[in-house]
Amino acid sequence: MKDLEPQQAVSSQDTGKVYNAGLNLLARREHSGKELRRKLGRRFAEPLVDQAVAMLSQNGLLSDERFAEALIHVRRAKGYGPRYIAQDLSQKGISKELIQELLDERDSDWVKQARQVALKKIRTTSRLADAFNEVEEGVLSVDEVREHQQQRLAARQKLSAFLFRRGFPSEIVQAAMVGELSSN
Repeated sequence: MKDLEPQQAVSSQDTGKVYNAGLNLLARREHSGKELRRKLGRRFAEPLVDQAVAMLSQNGLLSDERFAEALIHVRRAKGYGPRYIAQDLSQKGISKELIQELLDERDSDWVKQARQVALKKIRTTSRLADAFNEVEEGVLSVDEVREHQQQRLAARQKLSAFLFRRGFPSEIVQAAMVGELSSN
């Protein structure tokens, strides 16, 4: 019986070490449960990691929902769309149900954000800006006007492809591209 007591003391001491290591990681930034398990699993045994992660969750220090909200905020601020963010969250171990709850692709703010991302891309890319600038039809010949229209069409296609890569679905890209985008 006395042999078990020192083992239990070592076990609780080890759990405390893992718990503190988890706290240190969470002090730097939010983590998903999967991320924290992976990072702690590099240094500690799996049963200790599972126990520490469970304790951190019970104490409200580890929350997948809070992590997901923080990641969504950061990715949106960097100009990424809902599909990119959903994939990122999924890779970090967030459940599909929680992702669907937090990311609503039908939200009209996504169209507004896609438009802002497109306008920023136009402002920072001179070829796109030139293609979207208005031309005075009296100044240019018919061939020059036709060439400018072709450049504008190509620029719209490039901009659409850019938005797709950023994770915006086709409906949002189409809605954002409605009307004329200008660098003004």
